[in-house]
Amino acid sequence: MSPAKAAAAPAIALDPTRVHAWRIDRQLLGRGAAGSPAEVARTLVGVQAQVTSSAALAIALRSKRSRGKTPAVDTTTRALFDRRLVRAWAMRGTLHLFAADDVPTVAAALRGKERWRRPAWLRWFGVTEPEMDRLIDAIGEVLDDDRPRTRAELADEVGAQHGNRAAELLRGSWGSTLKVASDRHYLVQSAEDEAGVRFIRASRWIPGWRDEEPREALAALVERYLAAYGPATLQELLRWWGVSERKVMRPIVAQLGSAVTEVDVAGVRAFVRSQDVDAINATRPGRGDVQLVGGFDPFIVGAGLREQLIPPAHLKRVSRTAGWISPVVLVDGVAAGVWDMQRKRDRLAITVETFAKADPDLRRSIAAAAERVAAALGTTPTVAYGPVFREKAARAPFNDR
Repeated sequence: MSPAKAAAAPAIALDPTRVHAWRIDRQLLGRGAAGSPAEVARTLVGVQAQVTSSAALAIALRSKRSRGKTPAVDTTTRALFDRRLVRAWAMRGTLHLFAADDVPTVAAALRGKERWRRPAWLRWFGVTEPEMDRLIDAIGEVLDDDRPRTRAELADEVGAQHGNRAAELLRGSWGSTLKVASDRHYLVQSAEDEAGVRFIRASRWIPGWRDEEPREALAALVERYLAAYGPATLQELLRWWGVSERKVMRPIVAQLGSAVTEVDVAGVRAFVRSQDVDAINATRPGRGDVQLVGGFDPFIVGAGLREQLIPPAHLKRVSRTAGWISPVVLVDGVAAGVWDMQRKRDRLAITVETFAKADPDLRRSIAAAAERVAAALGTTPTVAYGPVFREKAARAPFNDR
């Protein structure tokens, strides 16, 4: 059913408390933890990773506890070196960690997006469209071998062929040229070493590379997004994918046809996978269940039904200045506070600020959730209550250690 026809038809009503509880499990934050970092990344359709420590914590909190003394967060680094995880620019022009076998699908879905072709973008970077096309192709040609290169090495080689201006664009701090080359799957980041981040062509780094049809690839990712983050409105799908034009996403929702159903959750009409409707209705509402999720957590960044997940009055406490996303206290799948942590060797000092007064039962549940965070980091926690993230200048929500 097309979105236009769906809008005219009665929507299935879903209990929001059941929706919130169901999504906690779909996000692997409840009973259904994953067995590996790649499984987490695959389920969540990528984990935002411009802050590596935040991505590692998001994965660790969703993974089964590993045996031995190795902190769960360290499994992400191992998975990157083993090429089971791959770090690449993708949705919203942001770095993500993906399961390696997902990268061809993501690359295909991004093909043709190329928002850099807008006149304003070209004017800002001082290039013409033909110049940018040549520069992107040059990046692909240089990386068309098995040798990873640092940004400086890549800039030197491209600059030798196309001049100093091309090299300057590659060395730019925003990495915008590298992002648009990533949209054509010309590069991903290989594991970091002493020389820093290195780049390599995706098809050279990932075994069993395959080409996929772009529209089918995007439809598959949207369906998987709904499986982990739904129900979600069309506007939330656009925000997650990083585009504003409804004409991009409407045909994809229509293409999914009967696989997607429109529902009504507390007066908000949104899309959900048809196969999930019965499971949502069968889910028992939460009873004071608490999870602490870290900064830039996928659940918060990719939120479906955002205004029901994050109370509008507290949105600025969660989505802060300069795009920083706070660590969040979830109670029964809804944001109920923010928190911060400071690590000193094997001790973890967690400070919590709830949006409403925390009674003794809630404090006990928060303490248990803090234990799970500390266990993922290989530390011992203490919990205090007080204001967090009230300073004027935004700072990283985690110590990147």
